Amino acid sequence: MKNDQSYFHVYSDGKKADIPFGADELKVFAVNSIAIVAFQVGAVVLCYDINETHLHVVIRASPKAAQKFRAKLTIRICCHYSKFGLKEHLGKGFFLACDPISDRDELLQKIIYTFRNCLDYYRKAPWNYKWGVGNLYFCERSDLPSGLRIGDLSRRSQMAMLHTYEVLPQDWEYNQDGMLLPKCFVDYEEVERLFITPRAFLAFLFVRKEDEQQMKMQFSSRYIQERNLEELRNRGNKLCNSYFGKYLKAACFEERIKVAAKMLKEGSGVKSESLAKALYLKKEDLFKLL
Repeated sequence: MKNDQSYFHVYSDGKKADIPFGADELKVFAVNSIAIVAFQVGAVVLCYDINETHLHVVIRASPKAAQKFRAKLTIRICCHYSKFGLKEHLGKGFFLACDPISDRDELLQKIIYTFRNCLDYYRKAPWNYKWGVGNLYFCERSDLPSGLRIGDLSRRSQMAMLHTYEVLPQDWEYNQDGMLLPKCFVDYEEVERLFITPRAFLAFLFVRKEDEQQMKMQFSSRYIQERNLEELRNRGNKLCNSYFGKYLKAACFEERIKVAAKMLKEGSGVKSESLAKALYLKKEDLFKLL
């Protein structure tokens, strides 16, 4: 810990919203918002992950700054969605929690949890995931992707691309999608000091000893569940596209409910948590169907 600063896990609950980050441009907005708000409140970002239904961020900050980060990030997302007519993507609202991290062991676990969170829905290694920190930790710095400097843009262009009046560090870089590169705002060197060696990082990532036996027991059933989830979502996407001319991520709640009802009627799905997850629904909503 540095001075009065501590570590915090900031996250949203996908079950309390709809699909806030389904479109790539909304994921870009979320990544940029994390960087901008952290800069505004003086928080240090150590790790983050954006997926279609929720986000995770691990930060170092004073308790006051951490609460400001949570509040400002929430307001920024809600205001942006309201301004551009996207409120339906937030369902019943957008909520962020900010949990203090008690000790170093929990901190390492939360960083790893956030880093590999994409494995629940992404079929490749987390260092290839576009909406997280990627291959930032323990890599050759020369291998990190380069972008364009925001300082080479006019102030008007910076404000239009990043949706902020904040004057950010002008050496920060962005990619072709307008997304700030994680190397510019994530303190990867602090993460490396925490884990000390790449071997330790990989050990936490793959073979936490206290989880090893549980992993062995769950591996087979987990594989079956993931395959089942993928098959259900593929069927749901086909039905949704057939009936509404769009895929599930772009469908509203009522349309996804109709897809669920159709799948239950035709027997391609049963009332289960897997079907709810495949169709981006809450289990309670699915179970209300006859």
